[in-house]
Amino acid sequence: MKLQSLLEKLALPLFFISLFFIATTFIAYFTQNNEWQRIGGANLHRILQLLDLREENTLATWFSSMIFLSTSASLVLLGWGKSSDYIISRLTRLVFQLTAIGACLLSADEVASIHETTGKWFGRWVLKMMVNVPVEDKGYLWMPLFAPLMLTAFLAGAYFLAKVIAQMPSLHRQRQWAYTALLTALICLPGVFVLEWLEFRGGKITSCFEEAAEIMGMYGLFRCSLMIARQHQL
Repeated sequence: MKLQSLLEKLALPLFFISLFFIATTFIAYFTQNNEWQRIGGANLHRILQLLDLREENTLATWFSSMIFLSTSASLVLLGWGKSSDYIISRLTRLVFQLTAIGACLLSADEVASIHETTGKWFGRWVLKMMVNVPVEDKGYLWMPLFAPLMLTAFLAGAYFLAKVIAQMPSLHRQRQWAYTALLTALICLPGVFVLEWLEFRGGKITSCFEEAAEIMGMYGLFRCSLMIARQHQL
């Protein structure tokens, strides 16, 4: 089975499973102070924790990692795929290739929490060098380290995706759907950094919206890339 065909079959299930995990994350937030009872020997609170995108090393974070990996695979089609009518510049192809590699690395980071660990390390270093600086050891300092690079890479990828979409037939519905998916990514993914900052400033429920924006933004990028690949039979 071709990679493009496999991803096409996974697209709809990934969407509904994404909605499921977003819902369970909000449920976990609103019920976090509730008294839980065991039913049939099952610890319902622990089960809900496993379905919470905010937690680390859970089923939810594993699935989130799969969304990043699927996005990487869809970008692999654009970065390395070839067909008679898929004509792009070397720069465009290089950007898609680098974006695919970046999404793959982010997939690993979702499981390993590398950015948060680095943020905590950087926070401790700041405290050591500047004792009077109030820094919380929660890993939020990953943002000044990685956010500019990540945002620049994403916007570059989005720019070249928009250029490729513009080459689709103007009356083709797939063109409009590709623009819609890219717009979803353009709204959600930069919004992750804003929501992360609000969470740092004391917002509680913003962490739920942040995880929802991240997973739907990456899904939008996945669908956009997949629609382009389908148009050109990559």
